Amino acid sequence: MGRGLAIDFLALNRRNDALRRGDVAGYGQPAIRRNPMPSAQIVSHNPATVHAPAGGYCMGLELKQHRRLLFISGQVPEKTDGTVPEGFEAQCAQAWRNVIEVLAAAGLGVEHLVKVTTFLTDRDQVVTNRTIRRAVLGEHQPALTVVIVETVDSKWLLEIEAIAAE
Repeated sequence: MGRGLAIDFLALNRRNDALRRGDVAGYGQPAIRRNPMPSAQIVSHNPATVHAPAGGYCMGLELKQHRRLLFISGQVPEKTDGTVPEGFEAQCAQAWRNVIEVLAAAGLGVEHLVKVTTFLTDRDQVVTNRTIRRAVLGEHQPALTVVIVETVDSKWLLEIEAIAAE
């Protein structure tokens, strides 16, 4: 994985979680991060009777209360002009940009994600996917599933769908 992209995402999370769409999505405006659920309303479950999560997620996420749910359709690595970036790293970053844009359109941020499902086309993408996901999500650990699939369009190397709650 190229260092520049990883450093950009990691820098986002070092700024006191002030994720900026200018750095992640190519716009100069801050991402909308409003009223995250109080942590008392979100409970992570990682029972000792189940294997430990392999980083960046929890086994179960319980929402004690929520005002609304956002179901995000599978986001593919297409830009607004319909082009698809070359290479897995660039495609993964683009798919996350698209997820962030849908969240922002609903007035939410990555801290509102409660479930993420990532569909990869190759097992060799797992480590890079994990690195980028962790950089985007920072300390936030939603429930997570990663599946190896064949995508609808052969240009797409992944797809990300998600559920967010407030």
